[in-house]
Amino acid sequence: MGILRYFGFLFLLLLLLLPSAFGGGFTYDGIGVKARGMGGAFRAIADDWSAAYYNPAGYARIKDNVIAGNVAFFHNRYWAKPHIKWGDQYETGYFDGQDIANGHEVLNVPQAGILARFPVWGEAVMGFSIIQTFDQNQNWQLYKNIPAYNKMNFPRLQYYNNLDVVAFQITAAREFLDKKLSGGIGLALLRGDLVFNNVVLRNSPMSAPISDRPFDKIPEWYHNNLNGWGFGYRAGIIYHLNDAMDLAATYVGKSSFDLSGAADFKFYMGDKASIYSPASEEYFFQKGGVKDVAADVKTTLDLPASISGAISYKANKDLVLALDVELVFWSEFRGFDFRYSNYKGLKSANPTTNFANANELFTTSPSARVDWKDAGRLMLGADYKPFSFLDLRSGVSWDQSPIKDSTFIPQFMDLGDKFSYSFGFGFAIGFWNLDLATTYTHQPDRDIKDMNIQDGLLVNLPANYRANNYQTVLGISYRF
Repeated sequence: MGILRYFGFLFLLLLLLLPSAFGGGFTYDGIGVKARGMGGAFRAIADDWSAAYYNPAGYARIKDNVIAGNVAFFHNRYWAKPHIKWGDQYETGYFDGQDIANGHEVLNVPQAGILARFPVWGEAVMGFSIIQTFDQNQNWQLYKNIPAYNKMNFPRLQYYNNLDVVAFQITAAREFLDKKLSGGIGLALLRGDLVFNNVVLRNSPMSAPISDRPFDKIPEWYHNNLNGWGFGYRAGIIYHLNDAMDLAATYVGKSSFDLSGAADFKFYMGDKASIYSPASEEYFFQKGGVKDVAADVKTTLDLPASISGAISYKANKDLVLALDVELVFWSEFRGFDFRYSNYKGLKSANPTTNFANANELFTTSPSARVDWKDAGRLMLGADYKPFSFLDLRSGVSWDQSPIKDSTFIPQFMDLGDKFSYSFGFGFAIGFWNLDLATTYTHQPDRDIKDMNIQDGLLVNLPANYRANNYQTVLGISYRF
C-alpha cells in the first residue's frame, strides 16, 4: 500500500504540472491512456474501453466486463505578436509588436466507459461511454480602443472560443469468420456547447466629417453563447491476419447539427465634440457612449468525417508495434455562420430621424467563416511488457495542420504540421489497472503576414504565433 500511495502521489503531481496538447483542428486527443502512450497508434489493438472512440470493433475481443475512465488536467499556452496597422501606418488598437500570451486557465476533462458481454447477436459486447471528441479553449486580449475611444473599457474576453463536443455513445461489437474478423459500431448522442467572442472594427456608416479619422471605425464586440444536440456514428473492423499481425480500418461519419442561444453586442462610439442636436443620429455617433444590443442566435456545427487504416505486429510475446494512418476531412468544417433574430435594444424612431444608419450597423451579422483543408495523421507506437504487472509504452506521431493562412484566427490555434512524442506506463494490480501517459508536441512558429478584412472583421489576424504543448492523461480500469 505504501508503493501505491507513492505512485498515486506521483501521478497527481505530473497531472498538475503538465499541460495538454490537441490534435489538428480542434480534435481532442486526451482519450485512452494506453492509446495516448502509444502516440495514438491504437486502432488495430483497441483492447480497452477507449476502443469506443478509436475502433468499436475492438470491443469484440475484450473477454472481461470492464468499467474504466481517464482524466486530464491541462492548460494551453500560446503567444502572439500582432502586426496590424491600417495602410501599414495608422494605429488600429491592436497591441502591435507586443508579445501577448493567451489567457491561462487550468481545465480538466473526465471521460469514462463500461462494457459487458451479452448473449445476443451470437455473443455481442456492448458498452456505454462518455467521450469528449472535440474541444477548443482559447482566450486572447489583443485589442484596446485607440485614444479617441479611451473613456470606455473594452471587454477582456475578446477573441474567445470555448467549444466542447461530448459523445454519449452506445457501442456494439461481435466476432465473425471463426473469430478472424471483428466488427463494431458506435452510435452517439452529441452535445455541443459553444461560447464565441470576437472583435469587429466596422466602417462608420456616417459621412464626413463625422467619420473622419480616427472616427472612421466603430469598434464592436460580440458574445455568443449557444448549445444543441445532434447525432454521430463511427464504425470499424479488425482482421486477424495471423498470430503476429492484425489489420484494421475505421470510419467516422460527418455530423451537422444546429446550436442556438443568446447573443450580446457592444458598439463603441467615438468621443468627439458635437454641434448636432442630442436627439439626432449624428450626435449619437459622436457622444462617446457604448450601445448594448441583444439578440437570439443560431449556427450550424459541422464536425468532419474521417477514415483510417491501421496495422499491429506482435514482434514477440512481450512487444507489440502499431501503425495508424488517418485522414480527417477538415474541409467539411466551414466555421460559424451566425444567424441573428429578435433584436433588443435597437434605436427607435423619433420626429427628426429614424436612426437608419445606427440600426443597420447594429443588425449586420458578424460570422466567423473559415476555409480549411483536409489533413492527415501518421502514428507509430510500441507496447513492451517487461514484467507481468508492468507495460511500458512509447509513440511518435505527425499531425498535419488543416488551417490556411487566409483564415487564421486566434479562436482556433493550430500553428502547423506537428510532431508529438509520447511515453506511458501501466500497472496491473489484481483486477485493477492504473495507467499514465504524457505527450510532448512541438508546434512550429507561424507568421501570418497579410491582413484580410471583410465588413470590419479580420478574417485572418496577422501576427507571429508560437507554442509548445504537453499532455498528461491518467486512467483507471476494473475488470470483472
